Amino acid sequence: MALFLCIAAIVISILVGWKFKLNTGIIAMGFAFVIGICVMGMKAGDIIKFWPTTIVFYLLSIALFFNYATENGTMNVLGQKLLYAMGGNAKLVPFAIAAVSAIVGGLGAGASTPAIVGPFAFVMAATAGVNPVLTAVAITFGNLVGSNNPYNGYGGSISKNLIMDNGVDEALTMDWSLKIWFNCCIITIIVIVLFYIFLKGHKAEKVAMNQKPPEFNPVQKKTVVILVAAFLLMVVPPILNTWIKGVAFLSTLNQLCQPQVIMMLGALLCAALKLGDEKTVIRKIPISTIVMIVGVYSLIQVAAAAGLVDFISGVLSSSIPRFLVPAAIVLFAAFLSFFSSSTSTVMPLMYPMVPALAASLSLNPIALYTCIFFGGLATACSPFSTGGAVCIAANPYEDQKELLSNKMIVVALIIPVITIVASLVGLFNIFPA
Repeated sequence: MALFLCIAAIVISILVGWKFKLNTGIIAMGFAFVIGICVMGMKAGDIIKFWPTTIVFYLLSIALFFNYATENGTMNVLGQKLLYAMGGNAKLVPFAIAAVSAIVGGLGAGASTPAIVGPFAFVMAATAGVNPVLTAVAITFGNLVGSNNPYNGYGGSISKNLIMDNGVDEALTMDWSLKIWFNCCIITIIVIVLFYIFLKGHKAEKVAMNQKPPEFNPVQKKTVVILVAAFLLMVVPPILNTWIKGVAFLSTLNQLCQPQVIMMLGALLCAALKLGDEKTVIRKIPISTIVMIVGVYSLIQVAAAAGLVDFISGVLSSSIPRFLVPAAIVLFAAFLSFFSSSTSTVMPLMYPMVPALAASLSLNPIALYTCIFFGGLATACSPFSTGGAVCIAANPYEDQKELLSNKMIVVALIIPVITIVASLVGLFNIFPA
């Protein structure tokens, strides 16, 4: 009973919030306390522990740091200069953002990529007239291509180890992992292109850039120096730590240079140098977005405690027509990733099912693994996931944050549908096992 109440509460929270323009998080938090305490016998402290403190700290650190650069006009001038460097060609901006995100993610930045690339990407995209939803999709899914490769990518490495745990030898596992990753690259490109087409990725084919952008003033020059230094500190140590193993100094440096640490220290430096009005910077912290994420995430965790993961697993194991199995796997992987981590929960839960399903139904195991792998990542842009929340927080434009949060929920529902269609038409069967 508790599980179905939680599912109903999630749906009601989203619909009521959308219909009456209320903060969905406040409604969801109310449901979380009532269902958790009155129906499941939980304590209030247990529900408060569900609050995503890591995500919240990410949001605060990003806002504090980049609000200085926004408030003093640095990000506006920087966006003009970045677009001018591209010849003012707005059509290329979303693909350039996706490519940069893939490179930074592949070099070792991983889940931190939206925090590193996002602020610059959103500014350049806004200057070019690119829809912020398209920008968020380009950042998120560009990063997925880079950070989930089977060589040094976090998700790719976990996928590879789980396949080996299913009894596949190391050489064949690497072959399959590469094919799974190629499948994911293909569907990622399709997703970005589709959103580019339907969101009209460029409002103008050529942004007027006949004159050079304005020069940075003294305050902005100091801000740019801090931004560049922060960027290098967030990117270089993780890369070195990824490629050079077993060095204690690099491991410590990598921890010190985590994005949330660097951005908090950067905000402190900006405050000390008086690079912006501190009260304005604090006032622009996206509290409404934080409240929404905390509330809905807590309700989702209450649903997980009520047995949601086991329920979905049981449904998937029941009788499903053979031709619908890949689509069902995508659906459940995407659904579960709304409630838990794809790499730590969804993949370990669903990968062990693949050998039996592939053998009994004569299905391509590579296709099934791809359905789980990308199905779980299809909702990565949701504001309730770490990647989605950080990406939204990285948008320096305060007026876009709440709107973007609501729209990314819709995007996180659309992309699994695209993935389901891809699985049904055989896109994931390109590579034989």
